[in-house]
Amino acid sequence: MKEIADTGLLVALLARNDPHHPWAVDAFRKYAPFVTCDAVLAEAGSFFPDPTALLTLVARGDVLLDPDFMLGCEAPRILALAAKYRDRPMDLADACLVRMSELAARCRIWTVDRADFSAYRRHGRQTIPCEFPR
Repeated sequence: MKEIADTGLLVALLARNDPHHPWAVDAFRKYAPFVTCDAVLAEAGSFFPDPTALLTLVARGDVLLDPDFMLGCEAPRILALAAKYRDRPMDLADACLVRMSELAARCRIWTVDRADFSAYRRHGRQTIPCEFPR
């Protein structure tokens, strides 16, 4: 099973005052390492003035850039997803994660973004396996 991290999981883990912090800590204890993409790391980094904690997750191997996903190679599909969901609108990180879920038959996306990820579909009509905070 490929465990895929969205921005909300990373922010909740690093921000002790985040309401989803306990959920994120538990997720990392049980399921790390998580894979993600550059867009998610950049988005998560924008929440913190100092990138040290986020980069430490990467350096320790708790968060890995998915070796099966390369934005440059996946750009046509990501563009198609962004166009399909322009009414939401779908941001780059979300489009990348949906595509990552299409590339991995057995995966789940860990996200706090229930509204969007409940609406998104992979391969056209399939729901995306997700883990949301309770």
